[in-house]
Amino acid sequence: MISRILFLIFIVIPVTAFGHSPVAYVLPQDGSVIKKAPDEMEIVFTGPSKLIKLTLQKFASNEKKSFIGSLLTDEGETVALSGDYLMKENKRHLIALPPLDEGTYQTNWRALSEDGHTIKGEFSFEVSPEGIDFVSAESASLKGEGQIKRIRGSKVTIKHGAIGDLMPAMTMEYSVPDKQTLASLKKGDNVLFTLNKDLEIIDLTSQ
Repeated sequence: MISRILFLIFIVIPVTAFGHSPVAYVLPQDGSVIKKAPDEMEIVFTGPSKLIKLTLQKFASNEKKSFIGSLLTDEGETVALSGDYLMKENKRHLIALPPLDEGTYQTNWRALSEDGHTIKGEFSFEVSPEGIDFVSAESASLKGEGQIKRIRGSKVTIKHGAIGDLMPAMTMEYSVPDKQTLASLKKGDNVLFTLNKDLEIIDLTSQ
């Protein structure tokens, strides 16, 4: 058992501790406690990706499992999902949920990135009467500020700080539907920008 644990730690730590996260944000947010579960979960990647596997398990609120713990045990109640979201290439993936009772839920996912690499991750949330109201991407503020690192056609790469409560600080390439928005901008410019739920820039101005 000890050798198995050490092997799993050796495999997992390089991915989770040192790898660049391919996920822009997830909803419900990892570690959040919400009063009522939404009708769907949301996983938004930083680039087009295909979900190839996703599981959702329910634990009693005081039995939340770590990622390594979930690999070593079969505890937890599996929540049945439709699978309609699998093998579809998108940045934004919506996973329909059945009604969820109080408890802690852990999601483990595996996906193929645009360049064919396998990526994986996990997140958890709790449904509790003591939680807060769920905030969807549509009602969240997706406004940020940062510095332009590259402009490539109708795409711009920006190094930016955290965006609201959803996205951490990162350097990421975004699509700009209105290419004219980029006409007066250049590498090194500090900018303010607004994203839609598909992570496209809908407003971009220099500071």
